[in-house]
Amino acid sequence: MLRAALACAAVIATASLGFSLAAAAPPQVAALGDSYMAGVGAGDYAVTDDCRRSARSYAADATRRTASALIDESCPGARIPQVLQQASLVPAGASFVLVQVGGNDVGFSSIAIACLVPQGGSCLDRIAESEAALPAIGAGLQDIARAARTRAPRATIVFAGYPSLLSGARACASSAIGSLLNIAEIRAIIELQRQLDATIAAAAKAAGARYIDWPRAVDQHSLCSPSPWFVTPFSGDPQDSLHPTAKAYANMGRSVADLLRR
Repeated sequence: MLRAALACAAVIATASLGFSLAAAAPPQVAALGDSYMAGVGAGDYAVTDDCRRSARSYAADATRRTASALIDESCPGARIPQVLQQASLVPAGASFVLVQVGGNDVGFSSIAIACLVPQGGSCLDRIAESEAALPAIGAGLQDIARAARTRAPRATIVFAGYPSLLSGARACASSAIGSLLNIAEIRAIIELQRQLDATIAAAAKAAGARYIDWPRAVDQHSLCSPSPWFVTPFSGDPQDSLHPTAKAYANMGRSVADLLRR
């Protein structure tokens, strides 16, 4: 009789343990977006796909810090339509959906060519053309939030702005980047990024999403800094150029981890 009772107790304990383990499944975090979300510039890229997703991206860093499960659908070159497609892959049980998109929609790559490559075109004209894309980016971000909520109704949606590529026009003009850009071009690039981040923040508010800005430490290490946390133009792999380094992504990851813990 005692043996039977002990056996029964063991079965109940095992079943209870199994239930508690299932209940303790890590929260799911979906990452949607472009090369900045994928972690381009940090190295350590996945070899299983063509999207250059890095194990050192800020999303990967944040989920490691919080023992969360990362579902990474980001891919370099993504614009609003591609991120809408990514949103259709968000799992129903996702707790958070991180979204970073807009840089390709304003044409950062073509701006870089126009501004940094001799005979690449008019830098200021290309920046002025890019400003026309901002309203569509705001509307598209709200569409992405709706699509993500359709997939994961309980998820917190988080929109991310972009870390400052350039900061402080006069400091930039006297830095190495000043040999590639004049002060009017530097100011125009800084202003375009300010407008893009403001558009993303406004879309987050309209969509009932959170907006995350980046640590001051990252801004202090822009391309204009003596010790930049960005891959400088014409150095190393051209696909990494003008993207954050692993050190920047780690600082960004800490900010995202703080948000995931709230």
